[in-house]
Amino acid sequence: MASTVVVTPDSSKDKSSRFYLVTWINNLLKTNFKDVRQMGSGACHCQIMDWVIPGSVDMTKVKFDAQGEDDYKHNFSLLQEAFSKNGITRTIPVEELIKGDLKSSIQILKWFKVFYTVNQKSEEYDPVKARDSHDISPIVASPLSQKWKSKLESGVEENGTGMTKLAYPYTEKWKDMFDWADQSTLGEDYTYCRSCDWHLSTFSKGLQELRRHGETKKHKRRAKMNKIQQSRRFEPLPCSDAAIRFIHKHFNVGSAKGEKVSRHFVRSKLGSQYPKDITSVCQHTPYCVYIYGGVALEKDDTVFVVLVGFFDVEASRHCIRFLDAFQSVGGEGDQTGAVTETLKKFGLPADNLVAVYSDGNGVASEQICSQLRELNPNIVALGGLYTIADAACQAGVKEFSNQAQELMVDIHAHYSSCSTKNDNLKALFGSDASLDSPSFHLNTSCLKFFQLVTKILEIWTDLMLYFKSCDNDDDKVKSICSQLQDPKVRATFMFLEQALKPLHCFQRHLQTCEGAARADMLLILEEASSVLGSYTSYFLHPQAAVRFLKERDVQILKNKKFHLSSPELSLGGKAVEDFLNESEATEALQQLKEEVLSFYIALTGCIAEELPLSEGMLRSVAQLLNPQSRLKVTGKAVGDLGTKLGICSSPEEVNQLSSEFLEYQLAEEGESEEGEKENSAVVSLQKHWTSVLKDAKPTSVFRKLVLTLLSFPCPPLEAQQVFTEALEKEDAALFSESETLTESECDITSDSAVSDSKDSPVYIEGLNGLNGTVRGGFGWESSLRQKPQARTVFQAGASNWSKPIDLEKDRKKGLESQDEVAEESSPSSKPTPRGRRKHAYQDGKGFLSGELVWGKVKGFSWWPGMVMPWKTKSAPPGMRRVEWFGDGMFSEIYTEGLLPFSAFTKCFCKNSFASLPVYKEAIFQIIELAGERCAKSFAEADGDKQKELKLMLDWAFEGFLPTGPEGFLPPDSAPPQDSSDSAVSDYQPPAKRKYVFKNKAPAITYNRESITEKVKEKGKTIEDVCLSCGSSEIEVQHPLFKGGLCLKCKENFIETLYRYDEDGYQSYCTVCCAGLEVILCGNASCCRCFCKDCLDILVGPGTFDKLKDVDPWSCFMCKPSQCDGNLKLRPDWSVKVQDFFVNNSAMEFEPHRVYPSIPADQRRPIRVLSLFDGIATGYLVLKDLGFKIERYIASEICEDSIAVGMIKHEGKIEYVNDVRTITRKHLAEWGPFDLLIGGSPCNDLSMVNPLRKGLFEGTGRLFFEFYRILTMLKPKEEDDRPFFWLFENVVFMSAHDKSDICRFLECNPILIDAVKVSPAHRARYFWGNLPGMNRPLSTSLDDKVALQDCLEIGRTAKFDKVRTITTKSNSIRQGKMGPLPVNMNGKEDYLWCTEMEQIFGFPKHYTDVNNMGRMQRQKVLGRSWSVPVIRHLFAPLKDYYECE
Repeated sequence: MASTVVVTPDSSKDKSSRFYLVTWINNLLKTNFKDVRQMGSGACHCQIMDWVIPGSVDMTKVKFDAQGEDDYKHNFSLLQEAFSKNGITRTIPVEELIKGDLKSSIQILKWFKVFYTVNQKSEEYDPVKARDSHDISPIVASPLSQKWKSKLESGVEENGTGMTKLAYPYTEKWKDMFDWADQSTLGEDYTYCRSCDWHLSTFSKGLQELRRHGETKKHKRRAKMNKIQQSRRFEPLPCSDAAIRFIHKHFNVGSAKGEKVSRHFVRSKLGSQYPKDITSVCQHTPYCVYIYGGVALEKDDTVFVVLVGFFDVEASRHCIRFLDAFQSVGGEGDQTGAVTETLKKFGLPADNLVAVYSDGNGVASEQICSQLRELNPNIVALGGLYTIADAACQAGVKEFSNQAQELMVDIHAHYSSCSTKNDNLKALFGSDASLDSPSFHLNTSCLKFFQLVTKILEIWTDLMLYFKSCDNDDDKVKSICSQLQDPKVRATFMFLEQALKPLHCFQRHLQTCEGAARADMLLILEEASSVLGSYTSYFLHPQAAVRFLKERDVQILKNKKFHLSSPELSLGGKAVEDFLNESEATEALQQLKEEVLSFYIALTGCIAEELPLSEGMLRSVAQLLNPQSRLKVTGKAVGDLGTKLGICSSPEEVNQLSSEFLEYQLAEEGESEEGEKENSAVVSLQKHWTSVLKDAKPTSVFRKLVLTLLSFPCPPLEAQQVFTEALEKEDAALFSESETLTESECDITSDSAVSDSKDSPVYIEGLNGLNGTVRGGFGWESSLRQKPQARTVFQAGASNWSKPIDLEKDRKKGLESQDEVAEESSPSSKPTPRGRRKHAYQDGKGFLSGELVWGKVKGFSWWPGMVMPWKTKSAPPGMRRVEWFGDGMFSEIYTEGLLPFSAFTKCFCKNSFASLPVYKEAIFQIIELAGERCAKSFAEADGDKQKELKLMLDWAFEGFLPTGPEGFLPPDSAPPQDSSDSAVSDYQPPAKRKYVFKNKAPAITYNRESITEKVKEKGKTIEDVCLSCGSSEIEVQHPLFKGGLCLKCKENFIETLYRYDEDGYQSYCTVCCAGLEVILCGNASCCRCFCKDCLDILVGPGTFDKLKDVDPWSCFMCKPSQCDGNLKLRPDWSVKVQDFFVNNSAMEFEPHRVYPSIPADQRRPIRVLSLFDGIATGYLVLKDLGFKIERYIASEICEDSIAVGMIKHEGKIEYVNDVRTITRKHLAEWGPFDLLIGGSPCNDLSMVNPLRKGLFEGTGRLFFEFYRILTMLKPKEEDDRPFFWLFENVVFMSAHDKSDICRFLECNPILIDAVKVSPAHRARYFWGNLPGMNRPLSTSLDDKVALQDCLEIGRTAKFDKVRTITTKSNSIRQGKMGPLPVNMNGKEDYLWCTEMEQIFGFPKHYTDVNNMGRMQRQKVLGRSWSVPVIRHLFAPLKDYYECE
């Protein structure tokens, strides 16, 4: 046998006790030793050696029943021989072990324990089988030990001077003296207390120790409770025998040894207060009943399980408790009657029963709900809500012709019977070849059916080729080929793929919701409320759809006069219709539309039937429970909800509920903005409502409504998970809360007691002196984090992580060059570096600095980030400062809103990954850092980012093997050290660089020189290549020039196209939005520039050098005729660039509500609320257009701007100061409003500002004031009053800020540049629902589009157009050091104030008020809107409101 290299461990640091070693040996070898000295025969040691190094010891020669020293020495000789063969130099103290020396026995066992831990590799080792089922006998005491034993028995020892009392081994006499005393399993040195489940050390004090223990408060209380427990063991349980069998079957891992034992186990699972605690709660708290039918116990033994759910205010969570179970016998009527009898049996009041969830079959569930409604007619049945997708899908599909269904069945039958498995069919059905039922696809879930439809469409062509190649004599194959070639069948699949998407999304959310279940419940309710509206809009007229949503009358669905005309009927997009027209199957198109209509009617009717509440009420529930959307709910909606749920039985109670709800809204509205944004996003829903409910009066109707809604069941509702939650806590001691022991009442002795609990600490010894850690003891998590090591620094904006930097070395080196280093005296009078000191978190809630985490922020899926040090001296308890990957933004967030990055499979969002580029980049960055920390390489990707990303995701989903999550724990996340030299506190990561395409090449580089060769390849054009980097992975077309843009270049193009430097020219090249060396257009009205690489590669080699000598040079945008080579300007570039910016958010939204025009005789004056009003541009435009303005209320804080509005409009504008002071009460007093307009300050959004704070900080967060007021002003769906709104901001904001605004406003913006209707550039985004916002911008006769038209007499314009005029004086210059735009008397001159006013479209002297100077007037103008643009947007409103 070849010798095996083994690791010889160092056991000196192992702190295992003798008792733990005994337990370890017994568990390992399946023995029953009582003391370490009993293992001196050597048999145990031989078997451990055989386990670690198989075959090293001949187990047939080991004497397991050794009876004397010769046998012991024989075993140790086998062990020593095995040591020698394997190069182990450990000395075995044979004589000491045989004699029972305690110290030697402990040391050798410690060594073997560490030896086993380090070297053991074989998991499949049966110790009993290996020793041929022999028991290992404990050693017989040697004469020396017998002598010692006799002395112990006598309790004396000879010490040379006399007899000294020493020991008191356990004796049976003590059992007669103390009824609670018993023999201890730890040996005769201990006595076991049955009352306390505690091993007392009586070796040195004997009876004295027993008497002392019997007088302790702890023992007396436990003895008293033990008597109560004993009496309860024989009390009959209030639950049924079926419940006992159910609990024992599903939760008892052992075997029942008698009925008493079984009932005691059930009692321990139900709790000592069962069922009184459940009855007590349900007497004053709304509750829900869960009913699970057909739960299997034995082969033919099934039961119905009844549980109760309610919201526990004290625990801040939804609780589920087991109530009872009953036998599934007799008819369904017996079962439904048993449910009501169960509630009556336990005395649960029917008045507080608010909802029922049943997972049984439809008929049984309906009967149970019907019988429960006899107890309380207002019960809400929620079972259908969670099966709505499956039921609706099946109902709709059944209305189709059987062609599509037969195709699925035939393909599946072919796959099941075919001996050779086709890869496409295998991917379609997997290993499932048993579903031979003709209707298998109908009985499956909506998710599976949708996936099947989608997969068949993806491989449709491959399926056709495969079946054509099969045996032509097979009739089934011929039938499949015929169906695959039938355009109508394929069109049916195309339709189903689109039509089932809303149901598929809803069902997928139901099955993936984890973690914050209550928050998921809100999303489920919102989606459920919207899915019905989505389907009604597909085939009903809007008025009919609204009527159906109110009345839920199925006859409306079937009435043909309410149906949309054939061209308007939704087939899931134009693709279906275009496909059939191309296939010349017009007859099939008409037939398909008829089937589609039947599909929609059946599916929509099923959804309406299954929804537990109306669409409006479901939305109201979701909005009411969500603190962020509470302002969307009206008092009337809450009153209706209270009436529907039976909470309000009289108009007085409805009024009380509405009043209390209004108080809640006002109280919440009064919170500070900072608290709302920072806390509400991260504090759990349960904790929010706990604080609200604790402050509410017990008699509050609103409190009862909230408790009712919080008692509703929410996923996961899988039976076993619910059962586990209901019976998860075992009450073994059967103590009530009032009887819980305090720590002060426990015995306080040095070593007089040893716990025999399973939770005793387990010590793990590291190799070669590594520090050991205690698992199971207090604080072991923090002990895993060692002294800070080298830290990996994230360079924001770049794609790679820098190499680890030694903090100590970096700190010392860095301090030499820091200008801000000061000296301060430490307590030890040692000078320490001082700078921006970062402080560690010391609140004991985890998530230390540098730790990788997932964070939950309002409006986003879980987002990856890294915990950063707190900025000030100490962080608020439970708060962390997190930097988000992808965008480099920071948030201050509670630890309740964080999860460790190891929860990757739970938090990763596929939808965000597919649709949000910033999220995808964030995932790449955090996994890259985790890989750096784990020393994980993705070199096999060979520079292919997509491949590398796939490898990263696979590594993450597989658990970050081989190191696991421990591998990427931060090296600098240790608890703060006492030393003032800690490198963590003084270290700061280097500053982030925002723009990765300037001065730095992208992480994945392509050879742009290869563009020319790629275009020459067969079948390729310039449209197939990214003009910016040369990649072939095209995401979109370049909006200006013929060619494409990859995903990363597209994102860069969006953010940088409208960025201008101080010289007035574009910051980057017009083509690639990158480049270090650029040439500027010489046309005075153009601000474009082109880089050297684009010119030399796309136009031709040497082009850049040639054009440098051309002065002035007009660019390719100004003179398209000079485009050459592969650089071709698109003829419709002005339209393309608009479409590019409108559709770049990667988000799709439902269209805005369309309001029909108002007849002229019914129009009334308009009422306007203008936020961030500025100089009243909105009022000026409305008056110019001839509108009658009933009321114009403006919020503005700039005194100069208010002065302009007040004076120029003769006091007709009502000013209300700061927008943050506007409340719902104000809006109710001032309104209702017809038009809401505003544009929040852009200085913290514009990327020109290097110190911008983003949307969620600084002035950027004022956007949310607009959003808040917009949500309060929007009319309800039943209100037909037209309501319009408009929000404006800069184009040059970050992509994620724009995406956030789009997400909140639920629409994409349009981009309008005022240069088309005025002499100045002014590109702005506009969000809103104004009619015709997307129509082309055109000039009117009054518009002054050339600069010369705006100048005073005697002044000459040097340019036709000027650059964007801002609040800065140098924006008048056409470039940083460029010329001024006007000539007067042969000299350059600035624009005069009256000229700037006309450029913006204002009348002359419009801002000439309040003795304002030139700069003041430019500032108010620089913040204003362009009048012609606003006139263009407001003009369609003349069809709605009265004009003069």
